[in-house]
Amino acid sequence: MTGRAAAQLEVRRTMLDAGGYWRPLAAVARLLEELGELLELLAAKPTEDGDLAGELADLWIITAALADQFLIELAEPGSARPQGGGEIDASRLVIAAGPIARIINHYDGPKAPRVPGELPSLSAAIGSFQAELARLSAGAGVDLAGAVANKLGVIRRGGDMSRFAHESTDPSTAAVLGLLGPGGGARRLWGTPGPSTSAQALEHARALAPSLRSFARAARAERLDGFVIGAPDPPGSAALESWIASLLGELRRLEGQPGDIDEVGPRGLRFEGLELLVSVLPAEAGPAPPPEAQARSLVLLSPRDGGVLAGPTDDRA
Repeated sequence: MTGRAAAQLEVRRTMLDAGGYWRPLAAVARLLEELGELLELLAAKPTEDGDLAGELADLWIITAALADQFLIELAEPGSARPQGGGEIDASRLVIAAGPIARIINHYDGPKAPRVPGELPSLSAAIGSFQAELARLSAGAGVDLAGAVANKLGVIRRGGDMSRFAHESTDPSTAAVLGLLGPGGGARRLWGTPGPSTSAQALEHARALAPSLRSFARAARAERLDGFVIGAPDPPGSAALESWIASLLGELRRLEGQPGDIDEVGPRGLRFEGLELLVSVLPAEAGPAPPPEAQARSLVLLSPRDGGVLAGPTDDRA
């Protein structure tokens, strides 16, 4: 969680204080809503400077929240110096929003790229959008950084936290990630949403499959390091081995593969075309972990061509 802009960290704090992130597809709907409000405002001349600044801030906040879910680091808002009297044309901003929607509709929805690898990364798409946002803000004489800080303050002071609706299945803020030991926080990891101690591995596999599917689609382009799953049994135990085998078998079946066969190997998984390898880590709980984070070990699924956390408790990686 290092390297993020101060404004992005404040967006993160606001989201977490409100209970969690939107689902990515819902964030895109909010992005479209705010773009529409901006265009409506620009069409009604003259516009109030405060109204324009607020709409531009909303667009930065929504895209910053979306970036944070995919562990993307952003620059501070408003790197372009406000000039005023410049071009106030939102068409390029709307065009820049298109790739964001296409990518999220692939990561979190049904869209498949026509050609593998044809989509840019979400990091690049949000970067392009925010560059256009900075350009438009500078042309309009708006201090975007100040507008973002002001809008976040208004949200908190005015009790408008309901705009940050809770999404319990967000894998980027999963409680299970808090069970990682030293070094875990430095990696780009997602975690299984919801309770992680169920002995029913088949049930657990079906519950985490949508998040794992999004992870597998995004991992290469967004440089995600792994997907963490809480397990109910201690490392090295026969019960854990059986639980992992059942979990992987069900995930393979959900992918239309034979449950006990995978070209990646018995301790691996091909999901959405991504080869994932299994390692086991100890769960290092704090003094009072939330119920959904109570697990006795952690199963880490890491892309074969990526890294894994140091110090696995077995040799699967």
